[in-house]
Amino acid sequence: MSNGTEAAAVAQKPNPWGWMGGVILDPVNTFKQIVSHTDDPHPTDPAKVKDNTKWWLPLIVVAVLGVAVAVWMVPNIVIPMQREIISEMVFEQGGTQADVDRAMSMAGGFAMPSAIIGVIIQTFLMLFIVAGVLHLLMKMVGGKGTFRDGRAVVAYSMIISAVGSLVKLPIMISKKTMMPEVGPTLLFPDLEPSDKLFKFLFTGFDVFTIWWMIVLVFGLAAGYRVSRGKSTAVVLVLWVLMTVIVTLLPGGPFGMQS
Repeated sequence: MSNGTEAAAVAQKPNPWGWMGGVILDPVNTFKQIVSHTDDPHPTDPAKVKDNTKWWLPLIVVAVLGVAVAVWMVPNIVIPMQREIISEMVFEQGGTQADVDRAMSMAGGFAMPSAIIGVIIQTFLMLFIVAGVLHLLMKMVGGKGTFRDGRAVVAYSMIISAVGSLVKLPIMISKKTMMPEVGPTLLFPDLEPSDKLFKFLFTGFDVFTIWWMIVLVFGLAAGYRVSRGKSTAVVLVLWVLMTVIVTLLPGGPFGMQS
């Protein structure tokens, strides 16, 4: 990008809704615009700066879509799974169908609120954990950015997960599964969700995970003013950490069962 084009990008007013689309269509230039607003002049105090990226806005979009998925998933997948597990436990202990119904009445009352709250908490925890890890790694490779830059990059990159939710929801509905497959696991239909190979492929090679990693490479290079080679190395470390952790979790990916 020429100096004149860079100056024009910096001069643009904050445009969070446009940036969300730009991360999908033109991440290189979009992230340059985003990080140019992490240290805007403060409107009332010249000694301070203000983060005008509105990083929380894409988080709200991601959380709202996640809640929408949870609202469908709880009555259609979670509660039937709970009923099956509870029924087996109650009948093994000599209980009756009435005991099952009472237990389900108690469990069902908590399922929806806990799922909604869990999605919201998970979305914001993901932001700060990933941003914190990446900020530390970027500083280790000579990055010049601040945590505000990393937070904005990760927040807007997470819009990719919102796109993933929209694409995966019809698969979840049609197959009635909590783990829609859009990666190489489709080539291994006999693998169980608890198999380590399934978890490795499902987590590390999901189409939207790979897309997210690529977008992060562009965003971190812009936010921390480093080469894409360095940002790629950092993102690969993140990818390895996430994939190994999830692969080693008990049960299916993220502890879920299909």
